[in-house]
Amino acid sequence: MVYTLITDFLWIVMKKAVVSPLCSGLVIPGLGQIINQDLKKGIILLAAVFFLFVMGIIKLVRLINAVFRTGPVDLSNPEIIMAKLRAEDLSLLWYMAAAFVIIWFFSVVDAYLRGKKIDKSEEGNPL
Repeated sequence: MVYTLITDFLWIVMKKAVVSPLCSGLVIPGLGQIINQDLKKGIILLAAVFFLFVMGIIKLVRLINAVFRTGPVDLSNPEIIMAKLRAEDLSLLWYMAAAFVIIWFFSVVDAYLRGKKIDKSEEGNPL
């Protein structure tokens, strides 16, 4: 009885319709596509996320440099730093965050739908 419970649990967990969206949603977008053997789409999604991450870091470094280039900054008063940050244009960061959310959502939904299709075809053709 315990053996059947464990095997049933593993069968449910190991289905691609469960594993691939979890990997895309919780680990990194694109990983679910790679698990589903859709390598081209997975690599494109991984590259897009990597590009957004690198560009976000570059933009944040430029923002911080802009704040500290304006003159001496009193680090004991964070309100001054926040006021200088609010004066900067953050729209590019918001656009990048929105693009990441769209890529993440697409990755999870696509991994689920593709995994469900694969699971259905594997049920019809057991090894």
